[in-house]
Amino acid sequence: MGNMKSQDNQREAVFLSYLAGIIDGEGTIRIGSSKPTNKINWNTIYYAAISVGMTNRKIIEMFVKKFGSKIREEKCVANRKKMYRWGTSGNFVVPTILKQLLPYLVVKKEQAELVIKYCSKVKTTGFRRNKKLPINQLLWREDFYQKMKKLNS
Repeated sequence: MGNMKSQDNQREAVFLSYLAGIIDGEGTIRIGSSKPTNKINWNTIYYAAISVGMTNRKIIEMFVKKFGSKIREEKCVANRKKMYRWGTSGNFVVPTILKQLLPYLVVKKEQAELVIKYCSKVKTTGFRRNKKLPINQLLWREDFYQKMKKLNS
């Protein structure tokens, strides 16, 4: 029985390393931002996000099966293959995914570590939806956002 569990763990590690390689080559790990419209006294919203886009639907289905969310088909220019995208965002779900992939990431390891650090800090602030955040909260969120932009440029 212990040997089967070991084989299952090994299979899972191989599968996660494969998905991490796809993220390294075709994915995006980021801290996004958006400004709420028509909301007085609301600040810029910062959020963790991860996505992968490619023409092979089967690989995108693997991300959906493992991590949830759904497949989005993107419009393509004429004479191009259809593009499929998996992605999710949120300061709770994204670090959970990244912690599973982190041991296997190479190219985007630093981005993953930054998102995990950002999200752990967001969870401890006690503020929801960025409404009327104190200036120090806004400044460190913007700082993380700028660091990520630099890593992804």
